[in-house]
Amino acid sequence: MNNQQTIAEQSGSIIIDGQVITYTTSSDKITYSDGKIAYPSISSTDFLKAYATAVAPPVDPVFVSVGTGSGQLILDPLVDINIKIVPGNYSYISIPKATNVKIDGTGVNLPGGSVDIGQADHLEFWGISVTNQPYRAISVQNHSNYVYFHDMSFKNVGDYTISYHNRLVYDGTDSTASMNWKMERLRFENTSTGFNCYGAFADEGIQNLMKNFKFLNCVIKDCPGIGNVVWMGQAENYEVAHNLIDNINRSFPDPNAPNGYHNGIFQMMGNGSFHDNKITNHQGNAIRAWGVSYGNDVKDVQIYNNVVWNSWKYGAFELQFSPQMQGYMAQYPSRIKPTNGKVYNNTAGLMNTSHDWDGVLLDLYFTGGTLEYYNNLGFQMYKQDTVWHPIGNMINMGGSPITREENNYYFPTQQEAVADTVNFVSLLPGVGAQ
Repeated sequence: MNNQQTIAEQSGSIIIDGQVITYTTSSDKITYSDGKIAYPSISSTDFLKAYATAVAPPVDPVFVSVGTGSGQLILDPLVDINIKIVPGNYSYISIPKATNVKIDGTGVNLPGGSVDIGQADHLEFWGISVTNQPYRAISVQNHSNYVYFHDMSFKNVGDYTISYHNRLVYDGTDSTASMNWKMERLRFENTSTGFNCYGAFADEGIQNLMKNFKFLNCVIKDCPGIGNVVWMGQAENYEVAHNLIDNINRSFPDPNAPNGYHNGIFQMMGNGSFHDNKITNHQGNAIRAWGVSYGNDVKDVQIYNNVVWNSWKYGAFELQFSPQMQGYMAQYPSRIKPTNGKVYNNTAGLMNTSHDWDGVLLDLYFTGGTLEYYNNLGFQMYKQDTVWHPIGNMINMGGSPITREENNYYFPTQQEAVADTVNFVSLLPGVGAQ
């Protein structure tokens, strides 16, 4: 089933700060008269709301052409330059170092090929397509900042699609963190893990803390064994938003226990926000948010305005401060703290159809912090023991004090909760994804 939302061709206008801005639509984007472009999300027909996510297409400066259109492209270290790779089919691209660089890869295909990046600061790279790669598509090796990958596509990739291996120890300053990475408008089809970002709790310190990471407006579909779309070992102030995910982790040899392990589609260790995502026809919690704050200030994990529907296994979301994290905090109390959770205005239905575990809206383990939980909407959920443990507030287990709990509604059928299972418009004003 394909639940990706498109919008009918139409035109109209909105008012922003007293200025009339007109728009036109096509099947996959909204174009505004000021040049900005927005892409469909779970509420794509709200043109005023869509404008808040719109971006202006980049105005290209002068670009220097490199490459021959085939073979290997081995670049020298790049500094303060914009390059255009000559379109064609390449087997390998090597970028040993890039500082203040833009790379236009439009029309560049890597059938069976890959890209290796040694180290980057202020690198923007777009346009390439990697297919039929049994190992990794893009690898970034060393400590890098301000890396922006956008408008790329990946198909039939066997290992991590994008990987980052930095092991620098965080000393409390931004110079030792990986700063401001962004991935936007990437497409994944039949790949393994979308982005694997190493991070660890080591005796010498936090390794590879990523600050302000963003994963936005991506499409992940027909990936039967992707496991994790994103796996991040250490992340402060992440944002995962406006992504469309459909038909993943669904085709495995044993139909009774696909892939046999407890996966999170987004496995995020750290703090940040997960919002406005649509995840359908899948296995795995939409996000396993293992909350960590770095230093002395307790941060939040916010999960809101998401649609999660038809999971083979598990509930919609998971929150916890894992036993490993608890042990690390006990040993090094100045390095990490727990987080507080806020879970609100989400819609989830048809959870855990395998019936091998409870399938509700929130799997809540010990988090070490508090929870605000409100305006959530659920339907067609499952609990193994509904006599002594009814679905109730759609929380499985427990373990954190709930400081706000209100306006959460559960219905046994979809027809009582949402208008349909394409757009998931809530039948209760102000409740569920908006």
